[in-house]
Amino acid sequence: MSVILALAPLVAAVGCGGPEREIRSSLSNADRQRFDLGQRLSTPCWSCHDLYGQQNKVGPYLAGVYGRKAGSANFPGYSQAMRSSGFSWDERSLRSFLLDPNRLVPGTTMVASGPRGPAEVDALVFYLKHVSQAVSRKLRNP
Repeated sequence: MSVILALAPLVAAVGCGGPEREIRSSLSNADRQRFDLGQRLSTPCWSCHDLYGQQNKVGPYLAGVYGRKAGSANFPGYSQAMRSSGFSWDERSLRSFLLDPNRLVPGTTMVASGPRGPAEVDALVFYLKHVSQAVSRKLRNP
C-alpha cells in the first residue's frame, strides 16, 4: 500500500511514461536525436535524483530545475556552498556544473561525474530543459 501511495503523485503528475513521447513528437529529427541521447545519458542521474516528481533522494528532485534558483528546492541536504551560490539553473550553469561541479560551486556535495565532452553535455542539458519544464507544468496544472 505504501508503494502505491508513494507512486500516486508521480503517476498523476506525468501520466503513463512521462512527457518524453509528447516532447519527441514536437522536435525536428536532429533535435529528436539530441533529446534521445540526453535521455540515455540521464539514466545514471536517477539513482540520486527524481525527475518526474518532487521526491528527494540522495540529491534534490530535478522537476522544474531549469530556471530554478540553485539550492532552492525543498531539499535538506544542500551544501552551504550550493545554498549560497546565488545563480539560477540555465543552459550555461547546467553545462558548467555537469562538466565540473566543484568548479562552478566549490564545496558542493555533488560527486557524480557527468557526461564527457560538449556533445554529451549539450544533449543532457537539452533533455533536462525540455523534460524539466514539461514536468513542472504538469505539477502546477495536474
